[in-house]
Formats: sequence, C-alpha cells, structure tokens
Amino acid sequence: MPRCFQYLNQVFQFRQHLAHLSDGRRHPLVSPASVFQAVFFAFVFRLPSFHQLEQEMATGFLPHWIGSSQPFSEDTLRYSFSSFELSGLEQMLGAINQQLKRNKVFSQGQIAGRILAALDGIEILSSYSRCCESCLERTVWEQGAHGQKIPRTQYYHRAVGCQIVTSRVKPLLGAEWVQKGEDEVAAAKRLLEKIAAQYGSRFFDVLLLDALYAQAPVFQLAQQIGWDLVVVLKQENRDLYQDAQGLFDHRPPDHCWAETQPGRQAAIRLWEEEGLPFSQGHPQSVRVLHSEETITENHRRGPHLQPETTFHRWFWISTLSRSAVSCKQLWQMGHARWQNENNGWNDLTQNWGLKHGFLHACQHRPKLPATEDATESQPRLVPNRGLAAVTLTLAIAFVLFSAFTLLHSKLYRLYPCSYQEVAQQLYRSLLASLPTSRPP
Repeated sequence: MPRCFQYLNQVFQFRQHLAHLSDGRRHPLVSPASVFQAVFFAFVFRLPSFHQLEQEMATGFLPHWIGSSQPFSEDTLRYSFSSFELSGLEQMLGAINQQLKRNKVFSQGQIAGRILAALDGIEILSSYSRCCESCLERTVWEQGAHGQKIPRTQYYHRAVGCQIVTSRVKPLLGAEWVQKGEDEVAAAKRLLEKIAAQYGSRFFDVLLLDALYAQAPVFQLAQQIGWDLVVVLKQENRDLYQDAQGLFDHRPPDHCWAETQPGRQAAIRLWEEEGLPFSQGHPQSVRVLHSEETITENHRRGPHLQPETTFHRWFWISTLSRSAVSCKQLWQMGHARWQNENNGWNDLTQNWGLKHGFLHACQHRPKLPATEDATESQPRLVPNRGLAAVTLTLAIAFVLFSAFTLLHSKLYRLYPCSYQEVAQQLYRSLLASLPTSRPP
C-alpha cells in the first residue's frame, strides 16, 4: 500500500485531484475525498458490495488510508455518491489519461504508427421493479400460465464508452448515458464531441466502431474532428455491401497467408477495394476490406483435446487509404475492436462489478433548498447521479490499478500472477499493520 500510494501521488497527482471533488451535501462531517477513496479502494480490492465496504471501514485500517478521522457507514456512501458532482470525476479521469499519453504508454502496441480507440455500448442493468427518473423503458413479452403472452415493462440503463485498445494499459476515455427518446448513436455522437473537447483531436488516430454506427452523421462528425474510422459492415441489404460482395466474388483474393500458434492454426484470405461511395446520401469515398478466415483450434472435449475448425467472414469499411495503411494492417485494426469487448466491458463486468447496480433508484440523497417560485415551495431531492458517479469511479480505479500493476508492480513483473493476486496482496498489506506513511 505505501508503494501504491507513492506511485499514484508522484505520477498522477492523486492527492491534488481529490481536493477538487464535491457533492451535494451541506457541511459534511466526512469529506467527499474520503468517500471517493473508500469506493475507489473497494473497487481496487474487488469488494463485492457497499455492505462489505462498511464492514472494512468499521474493522480495518482503511479509514487511516483515506484520511478519515472515523469510520462511516454505507448510508454516508449512498448519501454522498448519489449527489456527487460528475465534473470533478471526469476531469480526474481525463488528467490521468493525459498523463499516460505524456508518459508514452500509448506508444506501445500501435498498428501502423497509429493509436486505436474503440467505441461500443453496453446495458448496465435492468429491472422489472426498481426504476429512477433516468431509466429507459421497454416492453418484454412473457408467456403466461395458459400460454398467453403477457406484456411487462422493463427498466434499464445503457451507456456508451470509448476505450484505448492498442496499449498495455487500456483506459476508458469517457462514458455517456443513453437518454430517454434517443438511440445509442445519439449518445455516441455526444460522447465523441465531449472526448474531442476534453482530450483534443490527436489524442488517438483511429476509431473502431460496430456496425450500428455505420451511419452518415457519425462519418461526418469523425471527418470534422479528424479521426479515421474502421467500421464493421454487417447490413447485407446495403448497396455498399452488395457492391463490394459482387466485386469480390468474381476475383481471387488479394492477399493470402497462414498463421500458426500453439493449439491454433488460421488461414486468412483478404480482398480490398478503394473508392466505393458510402451511401447515396453521403457519397464519401471509403475503402472496403473483406476477409475469409478458417481457424482450427484445440478444444477440450472430455479428457481429450480435439481440433475443431470454424469459418468466419468479415466486412469492414474504412476511411484509411491503401497508401497510408496496408491491407494486413487494416485487418489487424478491424480485429483490434475485440479488445474493447475482452479487456473492457467483459473485464469490468466479470471482475469489477460493473453491473452490480450501485445506487440505482436511490432515494437517500440530499435535497435542494426551496425556491421562491410557488410551484417549488417544498425542497426536492437532487438529481440521482449515483450510478454515473460510481461508473466514473470504477473507470478511474480500473486505469490506475492497471497502470500500477503493469508499469510499476514488481510482484507482477517478477512472478506469473494475475490482477486478482495483485489486488489481494494490496488488501493483505492493508490488514497487516497500521501504516506509518502519510495518508493522501
């Protein structure tokens, strides 16, 4: 823990950022910085819930580390985080990512000398009973006892996130929540505009997108900001898809090669074509890449390993020209988007409790003072920002813990251990003895 705190403070100015955090409470006994650190280390230690965090605050040495004079309960966590100011958390996350960029962390793993970022959406949680003022709604049809279809209203939240995927440390740059009455593309456009304003247009070079975002407004926004695009193409009824398929079906592949790895063999064939119009309404010239991949992998079936062969077909469209990026490099970029699934949303969901539903529909939050307007003569609750605040705190814990483990931890470099083992070592060092170093 002393080494972890020293690294966070010296490299990322962790202590200085805490001074800019605030919430909606008036004259709080526990500072917002202490509340943030408690939740921050709960994610770092992989604690499953706020209930266990409350126990750690009462029995462990965590209050000393976070600079709190006394333990505080789960109610204090909820009361503070449900009214937390998101701007301070967003600025903290942005400053950490910019420091990683200055330290050349993103220079490792580039493809064709370019830094890649991937954007995709995820459903955070859903419920048939609990809802808040920001919940999206949909109708789910279920089968009744007599075979009839019964409609049920389901409440859910969906977010769009952008993540650097080509470096060892893969930080989230930001997240935007889908609002009522809009689709995921509208939230994605809002997030891209926010990222361009916060980080600048040259923070990364290429943006990887799913087929959902293959729309003219997204291409126009990326062209205006200055990002190149690599987008999955799945809509078989589109003119661009049909034109490209018609060209590739009547000629041999442009590139063929085989890859051999332990337990895996792959044969790849690639076709590419430049100068095709994106659509009739947006005739921007794009490059289309098509791949056919035959992959043989060993899978365990009972006590034996058996080779199994699968066939995959992919289409991508890109604004990168052939002179800028080769065909094989563009193929690597297209597959790099899966890093956002594996090392992003999947990791956060499986190991960091992203879908736990922290503070969803929480009514335990401060109230705004009554105004002179007759329509608001009674105090009302502040807007519930708990779910967004916890998600941003999770993103900050994710990037700082990844940076500490991959770039600084001797335990991870010298011994073949996992992220979970590093987190457990930090937790055990917290319980070993009362630390003598100064808290942040």
